[in-house]
Amino acid sequence: MILYHTEPDSPVIEISVEGKITDHDLREAIERMRGDLELNGKTRVLERIEHVTGIEPKALWTDITLGVSVARKVTRAAVVADAGWIRASMHLARFFTKAEVKAFHVNELEQARVWINT
Repeated sequence: MILYHTEPDSPVIEISVEGKITDHDLREAIERMRGDLELNGKTRVLERIEHVTGIEPKALWTDITLGVSVARKVTRAAVVADAGWIRASMHLARFFTKAEVKAFHVNELEQARVWINT
């Protein structure tokens, strides 16, 4: 499941990922983000990733083919995750975006929010 949230007049898009990631959910989130980036200039993303149980193979392809072009428009990204391997893999994000990327543990959510807004 992917939950997508924005506040009016805020440059931050907050995305929560939990459970199984479906292609449908991912496409919907990417399209919303594309619209926010193009219409509102929102360029910062805070992504919370907790209790992920899997991802549909088709969603992986969607992320590569659609998500990468959107990621290139993001200027700053905070990734808050419960799994150490997710936080450790954030250095790979630099191949897909020029954004400043920083990883946080789930108990550092408020610190991530402060960082993404500075």
